Parts: sequence; structure tokens; C-alpha cells
Amino acid sequence: MVSKTSVAFCVSVALLSGCKTTQNSSENITKPTWLTTTPTSAYLVYGVGSAKSIGDTRQAQLAAQEAARLELAKQLNVSISGTTTVQQTANEKSMQFHVDELISSNVPTIQLQGVKIEQEYQLNDVNYALASFNRTEAIMQTELSINALDTQISEFNIQGTSKSELLKKAVKIKTFAAKRGKLNAYLHMLQSPFVNIPAKVNKQLETSELILNNLSFNVVSDNMQHAKVDDLLSSALTRNGIKVTQSNADFDLSFRVEWQEKYQSGTYYSVAESYMVVIENGEEKAHFNSRVKAASSFKDTAKSNAMTKLAEKLSTQLAKFIISGHS
Repeated sequence: MVSKTSVAFCVSVALLSGCKTTQNSSENITKPTWLTTTPTSAYLVYGVGSAKSIGDTRQAQLAAQEAARLELAKQLNVSISGTTTVQQTANEKSMQFHVDELISSNVPTIQLQGVKIEQEYQLNDVNYALASFNRTEAIMQTELSINALDTQISEFNIQGTSKSELLKKAVKIKTFAAKRGKLNAYLHMLQSPFVNIPAKVNKQLETSELILNNLSFNVVSDNMQHAKVDDLLSSALTRNGIKVTQSNADFDLSFRVEWQEKYQSGTYYSVAESYMVVIENGEEKAHFNSRVKAASSFKDTAKSNAMTKLAEKLSTQLAKFIISGHS
């Protein structure tokens, strides 16, 4: 005859065994396949990230999500490695080039947007996240944005009654073009072909470039003793793509230069500090102050080199003036 104690013991063992079985089942839930194999899709890009939890589970989850986003971006970068980049078409010795460089630096690069966290998983003290990005949708939206810019550029009235008005409109067109270029570069990253420039847009761009490259400046020194400096500055500006003329110029460049010259150990050092004023129709538009230093075995060469450096700085300053003063 079986005692009550024996029955109670058997029941207790059975219950304990059942609880243990349930715990094992929870630990052995099938791991998602994306932990070891990143998914692939014709229109989606995926990234998997992980982060170890050190006391703060939420922070580990956020870190895993960020790691997944970075891995996704890395997948895009790897897939476009070795491709050609968009080259600057303007001659680097032209006003258009200087203006294009500045405008491009002011227009932000298109960032990867629309990344979603699809799934998350935790195993022991490690958090995992799966991020996805709809490349097809991003391409469509980017192409729509480029088409909208093309419409703006095509319909933009670039006529003007004064040089200042023309400059303002030319810079506006160039800004649109810079935004368009960044969007096209984004398409390139998404492994999609560039959107070609329509004929009307190209015509507007050519007109704006013509306005910029036809800008003329008259160099005027404040002292007859600076006549040689005047010639050096004019020549250096010309070499930097700046059009210098003595009559009917769009702007006057009134300047003075303070020189410091030193001879030491067989070398001539020439330091030039310039003060430049841009004048349009008798009205001061901008002030520039630059300081450069050059050295040579010959005194005149040192001064000439200093003036060349000064002209290079002035070329960039004039481009900044065009953008900030006429935009």
C-alpha cells in the first residue's frame, strides 16, 4: 500500500519537472536567421547591429539600433566602392570655379534618411537590431526632388537691369545647381543612374556661368608709389581667372599694401598686408584684409610671390563677396 507521503513526493517531483521543462523551452526559442545571415532584397538594404548590456538594457538597445544603422550605411558604401565621382567642370582658374566651390560647401550633403528598425532580439546580455532601408522608395523621392529643381531652374527669370541684379540671379541658379548635384550624388550612392540635365536647365546654367565669368574689376591703388604693386596684383588676379580692366569695370578694387621686408641668411622675406575695398558705382560694398608671406633668394621675386599669394586669397574673398553680398 502506497503511503500519502510517497504520493505527495511523486506529485512534487512531477510539478518540479514540469516547471523545469517550461524554462528550458523558453531558453531554446529559435533564434532569428538574421543574427547570422543579413537578409537580401531587390529593393531593401539591411544592416544588423549588436551591443552588450552593461547594467542599462535600454542603452544597449539604442546602441544596437545605431550599430545596425551604421552597418546598413556601410553596406551601401561597400556596394559603390570603385565608382567614379562627379568632377568639377569649371576651370579652376575662373570666377565660376571659386563661386561654385563656395556654394557647394554651403549646400549640405544629402544624408541617409528613412532607415527603420525592423526587429530586435536579446540573447543573454547582448542586444541585436535589424535595420532596413527602402532604396527603391528613396530613389523615387530623390528623382522627384531633382525634377522639381529642374522646373525651378527652367522657369527662373535670369534677366536683370543691373550687374548686381544679374549676379544675384546667377548665384541663385548656381545654388539650385549645387543642390541638384548633391541629390544626384545621393542617387549615385543608392546605385541609381544620374538624372541628366535637361536642355533648358543647361541653358540657364550656361547663362549664369557667363555672367560670373564676365565680371570685371579695375584695380586702383591709393598711392602712385604702389604702381608696381598695382601691376603685380592685376597680373596675379588675371592668372586666377579674374578679369581685370581699366575702363567700364563692374567693380573697382581700391587697395593699399603695407610691406615688411627682411633679409636673413641669403634669403629675402616679404610680408604683405593688404586692405581692399570693393566699390560699385561709387558705393563701398565690402572690405577685405589679408596678410601673406613669401621668401626667395631674390628680393623682387619674394615680393612677386607674396603678391601672387595675396591675389589667390583675394580671388576667394571676391567669390565670398559675390555670394554673400548679392544673394
